[in-house]
Amino acid sequence: MWALYVWNKRSLVSHDEKRELIANKIISTFLMLSLFSSLLFAQDKNKKSRSKYESLSERNISVDQSVPGLLQEAENLMVADPAAALDRVEQALATSITQKSSYNEAKCYLVLARINEHQGETELASQNYLDAYKRLVSVYNTTPDFRTTLEGLGRVNFNLSLFDQSKRFYEDLLNTEIDENKRLETELRIAEIEVALGNAPKALEKVSQLEPSLTSNESKSLQSRGRAIKARAYAQQDDFAAAENSLIQSADETAGESFFDTDSEILDEVVSGKFVPEDEEAEELLNIYQQQDRKEEEIALREKIAVSKADANLPLQATKQRQAIGKVLIEQGRTNDAISQLRQAAVLADSTGNFQEQANTYKALAEAYNQSGVKSKAIEAYKSHSLALENLIEQQQTQRSVRESLLKKQQDIQALTKDLALDESSYLLEETTTELQAQQLRGQRLLIYGLIGLLVLVITATYYIYRNAMKTKRVGQLLALKSLRSQMNPHFIFNALNSVNQFVTLNDERAANKFLAEFSKLMRMVLDNSQKEFISLREEQEMIALYLKLEHYRFRDQFDYGFEIDPSLDLDELEIPPMLIQPYIENAIWHGLRYKKEKGHLQVNIYQNGDGIKISIEDNGIGRVESARLKTDNQKKKNSVGLKNTLERIAIINQVYHTNYKIKITDLNEDLSGTCVEILTPKNHG
Repeated sequence: MWALYVWNKRSLVSHDEKRELIANKIISTFLMLSLFSSLLFAQDKNKKSRSKYESLSERNISVDQSVPGLLQEAENLMVADPAAALDRVEQALATSITQKSSYNEAKCYLVLARINEHQGETELASQNYLDAYKRLVSVYNTTPDFRTTLEGLGRVNFNLSLFDQSKRFYEDLLNTEIDENKRLETELRIAEIEVALGNAPKALEKVSQLEPSLTSNESKSLQSRGRAIKARAYAQQDDFAAAENSLIQSADETAGESFFDTDSEILDEVVSGKFVPEDEEAEELLNIYQQQDRKEEEIALREKIAVSKADANLPLQATKQRQAIGKVLIEQGRTNDAISQLRQAAVLADSTGNFQEQANTYKALAEAYNQSGVKSKAIEAYKSHSLALENLIEQQQTQRSVRESLLKKQQDIQALTKDLALDESSYLLEETTTELQAQQLRGQRLLIYGLIGLLVLVITATYYIYRNAMKTKRVGQLLALKSLRSQMNPHFIFNALNSVNQFVTLNDERAANKFLAEFSKLMRMVLDNSQKEFISLREEQEMIALYLKLEHYRFRDQFDYGFEIDPSLDLDELEIPPMLIQPYIENAIWHGLRYKKEKGHLQVNIYQNGDGIKISIEDNGIGRVESARLKTDNQKKKNSVGLKNTLERIAIINQVYHTNYKIKITDLNEDLSGTCVEILTPKNHG
């Protein structure tokens, strides 16, 4: 096998270091067991009682107040001071846990969930609702708090777009004792979920079934929601006429059956402002206008809503409508009308103190002024936008800081519940083990001493077993190395005798005699070195020089060779394994140069390479690929014994002597002809 690359690098610890590690383990283990024994003695002498719930004293939490009172305070503080509200919940939860009241625990989680919802932390709210649900579902599933929990879970899962889960909780709520209004509200929620899931026909069917009850019900908000859901379902089916009709029916119902003669008259009333739809209906109607690109109707409806919200002292909602009108007018190219709307929106936004809407409004107004060419007004609007944006960023930073503190407080509450459970478990465990500890302590000490003795015995035995194993392994590796060296000799002798045989075949008796004389000299050198693990570089050089001379004598018409050694090298000081270079020279001659049509060249160089030496064997033969192609079937079945043994010897030497011999083989030319073998050896070994 000609193509080959070996890089055998081991990260090994010396035997002395391993013995030191084992000794350190014995000492550290002994000290650890001794320390544990001392701790047992100290525990026996200095036993003192501990509080059942140490986490409460660490957090300075009192548990002597009424849980309902604390929760009521929390609800009162929920908007004005959420941090203080969380403090009350934490105190109430700690009290509930110490009193082992799962019902009060559930109520604490309910208040926590409502605080989370108010702060916009929907996922946290969902988790707290679930904690309340787990404590109520088995025993307290008929209480108002359980119904509140189901409704909360339905709501937060809907807001998280977990519609299937939301639907399940709302359906569970329908199976509890609720009044008619709550039943209708829940049914409408389920219909709304069906729309969200893309089940428009199912939603329409449910709303149609509820319409008689909604009509007889006095809650206009429920009636409005039913119409809005129905319109949304129709719009999902692209039936915009039916969606619009379901919304403007309320105008007809408001004025009486005979007030409007046609749908167009109903629409005129909507547009003219005589009829004001509820928020959900208005939103759906606006969506229909937008999807159908009915901008005039959209503008008219938004104008009516803006006036209505302003009259109702809801400037923030009126601002948003004016902004939307301005945007539509700009799309129509009616810049002056848009400016008029946006100026009204700016006045409303300033009255709200809402920096977000101020920033949005003044930005839109500045762009409108810019489009109309009124640069000075645009600059003023941009300044107002920048001021509002600065205030908004400052406000958001404050809100972020508050939110982070609230989240940290929430985490503290979650940690408290775990700590209290751990405190109780630890306390019960200590109480249980205290009674047996005195009787068991003597047995433990005896057991520890026995373990120490056993451990020392086991580790000592392990150490000696390991040392003997390492010795055995090293002996085995050395035997394998010796075996490989022994295999090299007959292989080399066999190849050399082939050369003698060729001279005899050619009746060249004189050449054969001369070759045998040189060959006998080489054999003496090989046999003298066969029992050595390493020989000097000078001895290896003499053998290689004689071997090259013999091979060139046989193939003198097929190649020339050169053999150069760095004169700075101390050939007697440096050592390498015997027969390390010869197999690669043989391979270069027999598989690279022998088949070359013109006369080839073989160059062997030995020179300094850092702390070691580099041996380079280059030939301009036919190359590894072409050589492999020319091999006979019999040759392909056999690997080169010399190369194979050399690689195995190097692997064992690297492992046994912790050296780093490397062999690298490369093609010299782009056509894959010519081969270079580099052997890198360390300076010292063993």
